[in-house]
Amino acid sequence: MTRTPNQTFWSDQALAAARETAADGRTIAIVNDFPNGEQCSWCDCTLADFKGHRCSGCPDPAGSVLRVYDGSPARRDIPVCDGHREDAIVFAYRALGGAR
Repeated sequence: MTRTPNQTFWSDQALAAARETAADGRTIAIVNDFPNGEQCSWCDCTLADFKGHRCSGCPDPAGSVLRVYDGSPARRDIPVCDGHREDAIVFAYRALGGAR
């Protein structure tokens, strides 16, 4: 699925606002962006030992791509299906230390 011009416009606006909001380094901004044909990247594996494990992620198509900004130069993109979106938001928030 390819984005429409309207989706690209709204995405660009949201990403610019997120970058600006997170620029202070104390705020985490997560944009629930439109997908562009990605597969869900969430891993539901419950292995006790992940050593050597390579998960291919959830086989479902991504319903959205979470674009995570925390003030660093790197943007983190997490393609997720609708069923894993909330888990990924909580994970990103906790991994980055919540509000700083």
